[in-house]
Amino acid sequence: MPDEVHQALLDHFELERHIGGYAAEAQADAREGARKAAAKLLGCDPEEIALTESAQSAWAKAFYSFSFREGDRIFCWASEYAGNAVAFLQAAKRHAKLEVLPMRPDGIVDLDALEAALKSLPETARAVVALTHIQTNSSVVQPAAAVGKLAREHGAVFILDACQSIGQIPVDVRSLLCDFACATGRKWLRGPRGTGFLYARASALNHASGLVGEPPMIDHVSARWTQSHVYKLAPDARRYEMWETSPALHMGLKKALELCEHVGPQHIQRKSTGLAAALRQKLASIKGVRCCDAPASLEEAQVEGVSRCAIVTFEAFSDLGITSEAIKGALAKQRIAVSVSPPFHTFNDEDWRQPSVVRVSPSYYNDESEVDVLAQKIKGIIETLSENSGMRAP
Repeated sequence: MPDEVHQALLDHFELERHIGGYAAEAQADAREGARKAAAKLLGCDPEEIALTESAQSAWAKAFYSFSFREGDRIFCWASEYAGNAVAFLQAAKRHAKLEVLPMRPDGIVDLDALEAALKSLPETARAVVALTHIQTNSSVVQPAAAVGKLAREHGAVFILDACQSIGQIPVDVRSLLCDFACATGRKWLRGPRGTGFLYARASALNHASGLVGEPPMIDHVSARWTQSHVYKLAPDARRYEMWETSPALHMGLKKALELCEHVGPQHIQRKSTGLAAALRQKLASIKGVRCCDAPASLEEAQVEGVSRCAIVTFEAFSDLGITSEAIKGALAKQRIAVSVSPPFHTFNDEDWRQPSVVRVSPSYYNDESEVDVLAQKIKGIIETLSENSGMRAP
């Protein structure tokens, strides 16, 4: 977390302590400030932004407002995030039919399969197209704009999970043609945990398909109580918000968004992906390490909107008992933070039998010397763990 974000949190908590929560909230105007900062970063209007507790909460509020009826379709790919996938499976228990589309061998979503599926829709069926922009354990940036174009041409609702992309790469929601997109304040934006936001395209709230209904939960912020037995939904994205929030967290989110805008998404992408490429090269030279993110063929894919991001995943000697959790733990003892991604973030059954992988996400504030140190630490840890297991690197 940047110092500026940390200070914004402390300043508001101090203000609350001195003048009280309501007065501090009125003075700070945290909600509107965060909405404006998010809208500026994404290239939309503040009225199209709803503040939430997380990316998953934002995504779920949008998805559960879809009023599926018998025969409606949900189109997604095997790369869909686990939190979204279980929501699809639940919807499929009711009225919607879930169709998981194939991935290309290079890890890119199959656009031809989507086009064919949309063209074959029954006349009375409505469709939702769901895409995870960047998978949690992959370096592939998926062609969101191409997906959005196909969805728009066929009258489908397009919901984009941009949790791993907003703050890491430039994201212009108008260019991507998405109807909904979710983001988290933490991760690449480096904001406080417990913050997120939803982009809801203004015209999508009255989508021609009639598929977008009321949010699953509302209160007197998301709707106005106009008569004793009558309420009216907020006319914009605020219908996805609730009354009780943390202004301090919103102040922190606002500052994180402003900092991202100031540094520049293009610079962030260029610096972080460069460091990730250097790390992949160094990992490839370490015996026993296998990089697990996008294949080399991705570089020749030449699909518009597809690129590599700064997520690097690898595993080492999993067949000999050296786990990704052990590598993560050893790095943590040396004050190096990495994550472990499990294999069950996919609809492909065979992938569930694969080992967990270590996920490294260099950011723009890192430098090449830190990448060098990390690679050396990983090399030493693997050598130690392999010796302790009685095995040697091949």
